[in-house]
Amino acid sequence: MADDKKADKTPDLEQVRDVAEAAKAKMLAETFFTTPAPDHEIPAHGVDPRAALEVLQSEMMLDSRPDKNLATFVTTWMEPEGRQVISENLHRNYIDHAEYPRTAEISKRCVRILHNLFHGEGEPEAPGAACAGSSEAVMLGALAMKWRWKAARGKAGKSDAKPNLVYGADVHVVWDKFCRYFDVEPRQVNLPKGKTTVGPEELRPQIDENTIGVVAVVGTTFTGECDDVEGIDRMLTELKGEGLDVPMHIDGASGGFVFPFTHPDFAWDFRLESVKSVNVSGHKFGLVYPGVGWLVFRDGDQLPEDLVFYEDYLGQKDATFTLNFSGSSSFILAQYYILIRAGRSGFESVMRAMTMNRDTLARELAAEDSLTVYEPGDRPLLPLVIAQVNDDEPFTGTDLVGELARRRGWLVPAYHLPPDNQDQQIMRMLVKGNQTREMVEALTADFRTSIEYLRKRGPAKGPKPNVHTGHHY
Repeated sequence: MADDKKADKTPDLEQVRDVAEAAKAKMLAETFFTTPAPDHEIPAHGVDPRAALEVLQSEMMLDSRPDKNLATFVTTWMEPEGRQVISENLHRNYIDHAEYPRTAEISKRCVRILHNLFHGEGEPEAPGAACAGSSEAVMLGALAMKWRWKAARGKAGKSDAKPNLVYGADVHVVWDKFCRYFDVEPRQVNLPKGKTTVGPEELRPQIDENTIGVVAVVGTTFTGECDDVEGIDRMLTELKGEGLDVPMHIDGASGGFVFPFTHPDFAWDFRLESVKSVNVSGHKFGLVYPGVGWLVFRDGDQLPEDLVFYEDYLGQKDATFTLNFSGSSSFILAQYYILIRAGRSGFESVMRAMTMNRDTLARELAAEDSLTVYEPGDRPLLPLVIAQVNDDEPFTGTDLVGELARRRGWLVPAYHLPPDNQDQQIMRMLVKGNQTREMVEALTADFRTSIEYLRKRGPAKGPKPNVHTGHHY
């Protein structure tokens, strides 16, 4: 019996090894804890994997908590099975279609599903592309518009030297990047005083025979609202009747996965005659970690053959329409997982929950006499809250979000609207699927506490801060 007890106290070999390895890792990690971490050259010697991991994890602890980041549109939570899809396929190179034909087929399925979701018709093989994100999808969609315009100009015997693109100041900065990178004149229209979106009356004066297309946003990064897509479509249809055929591209980076489920009768997609292409982000309200985006064309005529490259040096002749080449298949496969995991009813449920929590937060903040909360009524809006500090308060929106960050780690962007409304500073809070009612209540309580503190503190010394542009992300 005594021998049994003695045997019970004998340490397990695996435990001994784990303790030894942990001690070794700690010792090696102290190298980086007492000296600066490598930042400009590869270190002369490597370290234990646990030590390297500990160094990196220590750095990440200095970042903000993703679940308290109310600035980002990006998905910050996926269920374990979704994460498993990603981790098991990180090594699978998406561009190797010959080696991974089922991966290529799943990507095509996603495009076909989105084409159907956006009310595309008559295309058994819907044209489109999987992208690293909506920014790549925007570049490709805009290039397609430019190439189609060039072809039409050449056919008519006219110059293609001065292409332009028409859009409002409420677009994402990627549209300015496209124009600069690909030599297109940006005809950006300022937002009229008191308006936060654009419509046909603002865009029409900028359109001429050199216009490659018009961009309309469905769910802007500034306020979550939508441009007057139906009004723009009517205007473009009238122009077509007059002999000027100008296509519309829908930037649905955020709204493309929201409005089909929250406002199914809202016609913003291929139900409108002039809409020829749509970009949508899978890693925003498509519920997938970054990064994946999608470009979907109305029909095959919208993708110029000149933009499609054919190569066969990987073992099979294949067509590619991308700006990137090698990249993991993980997030494309994760998108397909989400589409079949959630189904239409699942997306409806998630969007409904976001909207309910959004309404609760808006209602609670509207009760604060120091804030004005924007209410869209029945108009389509992303699940976010826009609030503004009233002018008679002794603090600004920047003061308030700074206090929220200091007090509880909430990240809320405060920024000025685009011209001609740059005198207005607003705060924007995304309400996403991983944010519970308890989190909404905690945020509301922290708003009240922060407002009370700032009122007691009085006006801050020094000039008011300049424009904060972090809202783009």
